[in-house]
Amino acid sequence: MDKEVLLTKFRGSMVGTAVGDALGASFEGQWKLREEEVRASAGQRKVLKYTDDTHMMIGVAESLIENKGFAGKHMAHRFIDNFYKEPFRGYGPGPPRIFWLITAGEAWDKASEKLYPGGSYGNGAAMRIAP
Repeated sequence: MDKEVLLTKFRGSMVGTAVGDALGASFEGQWKLREEEVRASAGQRKVLKYTDDTHMMIGVAESLIENKGFAGKHMAHRFIDNFYKEPFRGYGPGPPRIFWLITAGEAWDKASEKLYPGGSYGNGAAMRIAP
């Protein structure tokens, strides 16, 4: 596939994810929604604000671009830097605790085991996989 076409697809997937995240942010945790509620909410907001999911997806993309591939330690520190710049994005309790552990010297690939010895059962990785 042509590189420009591929880059356009990457951008499109990220923009689509960010828009969906921002539109859905006010409904997070709700089980039943009616279409008219969603339309009314989207129509009332002049500015859409994305959440931690998009914020971390951006961090993934930034790190992949800077390193021309995956560099785990760099990506972890990108997440940390981005979090401290904009902690208001709706992060749950886990990521900030993991960020603190890494900042305190824990290895980037071991820090989550301190909180989740059996591994995380959340969907965070799926939320930031777009790039």
